Amino acid sequence: MRKAIIAAAVLSSGGAFAHGGGDTGDVGEHEYISVLPSYEIVDEGRAGKRNGGSASLIYGHNLTPHFGIELNGNFLVVETGNGNGTDFYRYSGTVDAVYTFNDRQGPALLHPFLLAGVGGAYNDVTPDSRDGASLIYGGGVGVVTADIYHGIRLRLEGRYVRDEFGPGFEDIRASFGIEIPLGRVVERTIEAPAPPPQIVEVVKEVALPFVDSDGDTVPDERDKCPDTPRGLKVDADGCVIPDQIIELKGVTFEFNKTRLTPNAEAVLDTVVKAFIGQPSLKVEIGGHTDSRGKDAYNQKLSQGRADSVRAYLVSQGAKPDQLTAVGYGETQLLIKPETNDDDYELNRRVEFKVIGK
Repeated sequence: MRKAIIAAAVLSSGGAFAHGGGDTGDVGEHEYISVLPSYEIVDEGRAGKRNGGSASLIYGHNLTPHFGIELNGNFLVVETGNGNGTDFYRYSGTVDAVYTFNDRQGPALLHPFLLAGVGGAYNDVTPDSRDGASLIYGGGVGVVTADIYHGIRLRLEGRYVRDEFGPGFEDIRASFGIEIPLGRVVERTIEAPAPPPQIVEVVKEVALPFVDSDGDTVPDERDKCPDTPRGLKVDADGCVIPDQIIELKGVTFEFNKTRLTPNAEAVLDTVVKAFIGQPSLKVEIGGHTDSRGKDAYNQKLSQGRADSVRAYLVSQGAKPDQLTAVGYGETQLLIKPETNDDDYELNRRVEFKVIGK
């Protein structure tokens, strides 16, 4: 298996939460709930007194040190002063965006903020036939104090509320209550600049892809004899083992001639790389014919064809002493007797015999 060494840099200075010099304060997690009793100055268009009382239960989540989202559920009671169960009630819920001017979880004594939101309401009025749902929206300002006990803070806010019920009403809400963090309370540190990180070298062994360009089963990184022709057996170093023979498939000639076809030259272009990459490789090129024709003619034709293969390989970069050409004519037929054209074609061939490396 191939392996590589990877060096990685890691921070050994304690990371972003290392304690430096500075002030500290107790803060909670990013989520909180708030309970806010409120006094409301209600729109004069509502029948009855211009005051009411409400209570809000808020769930908040700080997305960043300055920006957060709150879900606000509110229950309002408007006194009419008429008795007999004629007070008005409103149940409402809004989604509010909250922007705090400083770090809401920081150690400052006060954290002023702005908010704006939209939601829905249900008004329970007299007579009941006028009950209905409506759109509600508004905005406001407020402030949250520093922690007073285990993360609990005081919260004061004023809010404008627009209720689109009926002709539409505008109310002013003043609230004062507490904000309670959800989750554990942790200590926050205002850090001095961290020292430069120390670089630690981590050595890891990983498996690299198996690459075998010439297909001899020996990976390129260990192959001392590259570009081995397909079909030849090799040793552990990727070098060809002597005394083996392979046929050069696709090395053909013009009819009854020694001239190579273009297809044969293309095949030999891939084979010559082995001789260039392996100077010690020595091969006998054997030319063979079928049994048709006279023995002397077949012998001369096979020798000429073997010589043509050798000459082409030398012209493309092989050394002359790496190649020997031998014509065998029809003396080493693969198929005997030949009975059809396929048999004749199998007997007409060019072979490589490895004689040294």
